[in-house]
Amino acid sequence: MSGYRLFGAETSAYSTKMRTYLKYKAFAFDWVPRTEENEAELKTLSRFPTLPVLVTASGFAVHDTTPMMEALEADSPEPSATPADPATAFLACVLEEYADVWLAKAGYHYRWTRKKDQRLAAQRSIEDYYVTTPPEDKKAAEDLAIETMLGQMKTMGLEGELGGAVEKSFKRFIKLLDDHLRTHLCIFGGRPSIADFAIAGQLIQMMKDPTPAKIIEKDGEFVAKWCEFLEDPKPSGPFEALDDLKETLAPIFAEDLVAGFLPWAAENLENSLAGNESFEVTLGKEAFTLAPLRSAARSFRELRRKFVTGQTIETLKAFTDETGSTVFLLRPPRPDQRPEPARPPREEASQSGDDVSADGADEGDEAEGGSQEAGADGADGAPRRKRRRRRGRGRGRGEGGQAESGQAEAGASEDGPSQGGDADGGQSEGAQADASSGDDAED
Repeated sequence: MSGYRLFGAETSAYSTKMRTYLKYKAFAFDWVPRTEENEAELKTLSRFPTLPVLVTASGFAVHDTTPMMEALEADSPEPSATPADPATAFLACVLEEYADVWLAKAGYHYRWTRKKDQRLAAQRSIEDYYVTTPPEDKKAAEDLAIETMLGQMKTMGLEGELGGAVEKSFKRFIKLLDDHLRTHLCIFGGRPSIADFAIAGQLIQMMKDPTPAKIIEKDGEFVAKWCEFLEDPKPSGPFEALDDLKETLAPIFAEDLVAGFLPWAAENLENSLAGNESFEVTLGKEAFTLAPLRSAARSFRELRRKFVTGQTIETLKAFTDETGSTVFLLRPPRPDQRPEPARPPREEASQSGDDVSADGADEGDEAEGGSQEAGADGADGAPRRKRRRRRGRGRGRGEGGQAESGQAEAGASEDGPSQGGDADGGQSEGAQADASSGDDAED
């Protein structure tokens, strides 16, 4: 395949994720760093000022790395980045979601809450964006970038003391991942999966920031080598069976995901569906009051939909049960949900013909923001046109106008918050902190 252009930034975790994936698949593409000079062109190609943006030969622009990769996997199955075994394929999806949504919080927190890290990140973004004509007052431009990114902390879901919990999770994860990579080239065996690209995309960015880089250097010897391999990956062997991975893969789920990401994601989804403005969640021994991130809810809901059928796979269900993950991947029963009344014969059906679950969105419908369809037939038995409520698909429209999980991308192109979102998991990787344009300055 040829004719692709990938607009991205060296400071963007999702751009890194997509670029390494395209290299692995051996797609012909041009890497186009976003700069002041091509900003106008990018605005004509894409509706959202977020990165990355994959532009096809026909000029069609796509955000959101998850759907991009799913589509490319379907078109060009080899070399595969999706395990053929449905159990490990599902676990790869869970870890990709973990990277896009939760690990992104860690990257964002480290990069923008410590003075040394934030200053270096702002300098990189300004240098990368203003290639030929740097701003007259570079310090002021950097200050604006920092101020803008700090203003996105709530959009990232990093209210209050959650940053501390995210740091603890990151430190646990690095040790657990390092243990796993000591005996496996990649997370699921001899070749990278979608999970590898997502996680490495975040960690490659974090290795550019002094604080998380020291953590990886101290506790992640094999993580660092794996990140280096993922910069230009090649398939070196087949995916492995879950039984051969379980010894070191299970602790990643049981000791880290179950302690932070999964309970947060489950509560975030349930409270988003309920329309609540805030929710409480306990992570470890700490309780937090947070605002729902609806784009993250949409993507996690899609994950639950996959698990509805995936739990019939004995090896997968055994793994999620053993690691304590099942309770979060299954939708909890509704205590206030009344038994569904018997449906009247078709000829007596109501004129609306709509059948929706008690909360207005069953697990079978599209992830929040997807379609809910009316009953297929009307009262007279004649075919009824299906009604579809159109919203942003997937994770492309995030909180605060950001996509991809509604978060200001953790490694976002340090140029301030974007209006749209990576459409993957979401971070605001938008235009570089352009003090003059006031556009955006930034997963």
